[in-house]
Amino acid sequence: MAVSTAEMVQAVGAVASDVAARADEIEAGRRLPDEVVTAIRDTGINRMAIPAALGGMEAPVAAMMDAVERLSAADGSTGWCTAIGAGSNLLAGYLPEAAAREVFADPDQGNATMFQPCGALEGDDGRLSLSGRWPFASNVLHSAWIGLGALVRDPAGDGPPAARICWVPVDDVTVEDTWDALGLRGTGSHHVAVAGLPFDPQRSCTFADTPWPEGTLWRVPIYCALLPVLVAVPLGIARGAVDEVARQAREGRTNRRGQVGDDPLALATLADVDTRLRAAGAGLRAVVREIHDRAERGEPVDRPLQARNYLACLLASDVAVEVTAAAHALGGGAAAYAASPLPRALRDVQTGRQHLLLSPRHRIELGRIITGTDATYPPFVT
Repeated sequence: MAVSTAEMVQAVGAVASDVAARADEIEAGRRLPDEVVTAIRDTGINRMAIPAALGGMEAPVAAMMDAVERLSAADGSTGWCTAIGAGSNLLAGYLPEAAAREVFADPDQGNATMFQPCGALEGDDGRLSLSGRWPFASNVLHSAWIGLGALVRDPAGDGPPAARICWVPVDDVTVEDTWDALGLRGTGSHHVAVAGLPFDPQRSCTFADTPWPEGTLWRVPIYCALLPVLVAVPLGIARGAVDEVARQAREGRTNRRGQVGDDPLALATLADVDTRLRAAGAGLRAVVREIHDRAERGEPVDRPLQARNYLACLLASDVAVEVTAAAHALGGGAAAYAASPLPRALRDVQTGRQHLLLSPRHRIELGRIITGTDATYPPFVT
């Protein structure tokens, strides 16, 4: 198993070729094969965001992005499950330490989260029960625990209900087979439900809680870590599509569209989309590094920088969709067949952009923040 972030990223690269070879199987089966889950686990990638005190790496966000992007270039569903599985483990630093040691006892286990507060915690502080139904529970088929958003009333009865992330064993939830989607078909993003499940409030947290670990990762605002790792998925999908067109240009193809390498317009388009994709990824990584450097020095990550992080994520996602569409067009007649990886890449990247976190509506509030006004946009910018 990898013992450093560099070794972990290298191990992920070694797994990626097998993932690419099984991409059709993953899409058809609507889940990752157990062998793929085990291979990813063995790279150490699920330890990236686990506190060092629990056996984790506390890896820089940029290293997490690199690993997820490499897997996503091989298969979008695998990259998405990994981003969710490893990214969910970041919450280990926000749970009370005793509960974190229970929930995240196995640092190599990927998990799942669905933050939307579709559930309710009812009862008094000593005897709470959780009920609700949540959509889009990506990676739930390969998880031991799932963090579910729920509303809980103030025991004093004052103010509106507060949202908390409640960690429950996956064995205690009902997984409904609802994820029959256009893209990212292998993510198992089904609905899950619980009804009257007894719940220990110590196994819950909020995004406003103070992390108990003291490393650099825990001084990074939570969405400044989660969002770039998620956006590494569309960046990776687009990279895989561009690389496939480049392969066709090198090796040739047989169809009526002709050879990419003999078409000046196709080559110019390929050069443009490759450059745009690299620029979008580099722009996001520059913000991620700036945030890391500030956190490492113990300096606050101010609201304009948090907003710039989110805006760079939105731009990277949009560019990835546009680049993948262009690569699909450059694929010619061969890209009309199911055997080509290009149609799947296009479906996957477009499906990923439908995620609520990647909606263009966020730009309104983020734009207000970067003007320098004293505004917040919780929980994304605090």
